[in-house]
Formats: sequence, C-alpha cells, structure tokens
Amino acid sequence: MIKKLFSVLLCAVLCTMPLFGVSAGDGGVLTLTDPAEVMKIVIIERSSNIPVRIAPVTVERGGESVDAYLVCMLGVKDNKAQVNKSANLFPAAFNLDNSYSDFVKKTVLENIPEGSSLIMAGHSLGGMVAQHLRQDKELIEKYEIINVMTAGSPLILTKGAVEGTLNRLADTGDFIPWFSPATIVCPLRQIREAHRENGGFNGDPDGAHNESYLLSSVWGDYDALGAPGGDAVISIDPSAIRNFGVA
Repeated sequence: MIKKLFSVLLCAVLCTMPLFGVSAGDGGVLTLTDPAEVMKIVIIERSSNIPVRIAPVTVERGGESVDAYLVCMLGVKDNKAQVNKSANLFPAAFNLDNSYSDFVKKTVLENIPEGSSLIMAGHSLGGMVAQHLRQDKELIEKYEIINVMTAGSPLILTKGAVEGTLNRLADTGDFIPWFSPATIVCPLRQIREAHRENGGFNGDPDGAHNESYLLSSVWGDYDALGAPGGDAVISIDPSAIRNFGVA
C-alpha cells in the first residue's frame, strides 16, 4: 500500500510540473563554477525529448586537474518513446532497476572508454537514477565515479558499496526531495544530507523544483560538483556534448 501511494503521488506531482531549462550553445570552452551552471547542461529545453547527455570535461579542484566524462540525466518527460517517464518513478524511488537506469548504463558502457572517470548529474528522476547507478557493480568495476550531484531529488537508499561523493541539492520550497522511502526509514538522514537553500520560491513548487537549480544567485556558494564552499570547476566544450535518446 505504501509503495503504491509513493508511486501515485510521485507520478501526479512530477507529471504536472513542466521542466524549465536552457541548453548549452555552440562556441568555445565554458568554465562551470557552480551547480546552477552545471544544471543548465542537465535541464535542457522543454521542447527536447533527449534524456541523457554526455560530454568529456576537465575537473579542477584542490590544485589538481582530472579528465572525466559528465553524464547528465533529465527528470520526467512523459513521452512514451523515452525512458525518463513517470512509470520509472516508483522503481527509482525504491532503488530498483528500471528502463531509465538500464538505458543510462548501456549508454555509458557503449560510449565512454573503460577506465574513465565519471561525474553524474541529474535533476529529479534523473538524480534518483544517478544515485542508483553509483552502486552498480559493473560501472564501479569499469569506471571511477568521482561525484554524483542531484537537484530536486530525494535520497535513495542504496545497498552495498557505492562510489563517488553524493551532493544532493534541495530548495527549501521544493517538496519532491522528500518523496522516497528514506523519509520514513531514516528521516534525519534524508534531511541532514541535503544541501538546502531558499531560492525564494516558497508557494511556487514549480519554480522551486525547476528554476531554483538554474540560479547562481541561489547556489553560488557551492562548487561545480555541488560541494558547499568547495573549489571544483568544470571545463566543457558545448560542441562536444552528445545527446542520447529518441529524437
């Protein structure tokens, strides 16, 4: 009964919230300094049906530079041809394999060289999928998952070993980050481990769940990996971003 309730509530809420975002344009290398700038790569335009974007990047932090691949996962887009649909909300919330996580894993394995470092970034449902994949044994064996950053996503209770630091962003006016079993099983952890900021969207759940995460004025005190007070920056060539999904 509880599982069914979670599924219905997540579907009803997320399917009524339009995605808000901008796409990266052509040009030279961009330096992303905070989560909002990264999320502008993740949360692509509403007219797009593309759930996954991958690009080679360079991460600089602590005086060191690392080449990696940024794997971006969009939230719910209820197009039956796509994998990021509301039918995957329930299995994602309960840390179960689903067509979205299967698609992302397959895309990574087929398009990113083994031994590479990965940075995963996801919005809403995409962030739940990212957390699920940081425990995947095959991905852990073949890649080094450096970091997982989510925006507007609840904590997913993973099992066994996980890889990569998790930075979970949650606007104080966004109630979607609390829609997972973790709120019942370990509520203090669900709240404590979220990086919370007030984007000024109280009473505006759509703005809190979407627009807030694109504003450097809200998340400017965090680095590009989502760490509060960190110094990580990501360099990316927008022309190198590859889209995966049904066009």
